[in-house]
Amino acid sequence: MRIGDRLFGPLLALFGLLVIWGATRLPKVPGVRFGADLLPMGIGIALVGLGLLVLLSGLRRPGGLLNVDDWKGRGRDGLAAAWSLGGLLIGMVLFEPLGFPLFGMLFMAVMMALMGARWPVIAVVSPTFILLLYYVFSGLLRVSLPAGPLGVILP
Repeated sequence: MRIGDRLFGPLLALFGLLVIWGATRLPKVPGVRFGADLLPMGIGIALVGLGLLVLLSGLRRPGGLLNVDDWKGRGRDGLAAAWSLGGLLIGMVLFEPLGFPLFGMLFMAVMMALMGARWPVIAVVSPTFILLLYYVFSGLLRVSLPAGPLGVILP
């Protein structure tokens, strides 16, 4: 199934509006000229603008909202697309209990397997990349990420 631009554009713009709404709910930081809402607000505005551009380009071309024929016979590609959305939905529930490292490794390993990577590559790349990402965010950028059960061995 391929999502047409006439449907994807408004969805992207709606997501941008949700990002803007979420950014307005971030707490103000006293004594700081630009608050924590600056970057998310800019991203939200960009998403709304890009969503409208995608919608306008979709209105100029023929086609419907969904094209199921594009995805017939794609097997792994369809599963990878489903996992990219379904895995994020699962992550909404499991992110805190599993923590970023375990959930990230699981998500990435499944995605790499669905994209055709070999298991030895998955076994090396997934933990290495996710742990490096965890250390960059938690150590260098001081962004608090849940460590889950690995919190006893991770700083």
